[in-house]
Amino acid sequence: MARVWTKKYADFASFYKDNYESTLVGIYPTAIDGIDIVETDQSQGDWSAAPLPELNITRVVDGDTMATADLGAGRFRPNLVRRGGVIVPPNSATDIYVEGQHRLQFIGIPFDFLTSLTNGNDIPMDGDFGRIHRQHLTDPFLFRVFDEMVQEARAGNPRGRMFVEGAILILLSTLNTMAQKPVEQASGGLSPTTLKRVTDYIVDNLTEQITLAQLADIAGLSVFHFCRAFKKSTGAAPYKFQTARRIEKARLLLETTDFTITDIAPMVGYETPQAFARMFRQVVGQTPTAYRQRLHHV
Repeated sequence: MARVWTKKYADFASFYKDNYESTLVGIYPTAIDGIDIVETDQSQGDWSAAPLPELNITRVVDGDTMATADLGAGRFRPNLVRRGGVIVPPNSATDIYVEGQHRLQFIGIPFDFLTSLTNGNDIPMDGDFGRIHRQHLTDPFLFRVFDEMVQEARAGNPRGRMFVEGAILILLSTLNTMAQKPVEQASGGLSPTTLKRVTDYIVDNLTEQITLAQLADIAGLSVFHFCRAFKKSTGAAPYKFQTARRIEKARLLLETTDFTITDIAPMVGYETPQAFARMFRQVVGQTPTAYRQRLHHV
């Protein structure tokens, strides 16, 4: 018999801390407030959850065990294999019994955020993707994107908000395809005039946490179509274009000023020197300090 939950929870992280805190391995915030990665290490037992206003994506990190589950779309009996997972629709209580030790990672994405991100287009009105909520999913692309989000959160989110938004759009598009409701593909790139408006906006606001919705609004497109058209025109996702321009400006500041690394980080859009240094090294191949020292020895 399914549990009856008398308390309402705003998000998955607070639910887990309140009910299963002893199993928590870590909670890793993303660059978007209210969207966290939750990791737990669980034994055999009942791991049911209250209804939450989020689309929840669960990935099996370790363990290979059978379970009996109802995620809101009917009971099924999955084998929870490593690198697979399940999807729970918003506002659905779950009834889950797992037969062995297992480690999981969860990401809960508020449905209100999804509708604001997409302007309500290309996602189910209630966040329910149908039959995929009664399956154990093993799509490698879906969980590669999930892994990227986990790694980004653990690293302190150096790629910023647009990376997380872009990853979520990819997840939604993949779920739509799996539910046999693929998003219509954009046929071409942005016009030169529109592309200039968008790229000028990014360059003029390097210190800001720009959203994909802002850029899509400038282009006059849905967020899904904007992301595809932008990449077709530039060869890069919006967050990669933004990162390249930020690092380009950072290199100029390192070359021509005496600003410290701590000074430069917020000037190019990074909240901490650590996040700035991590991304600079990823793009340039050395830390900002090493880059400046090399210049002085040339």
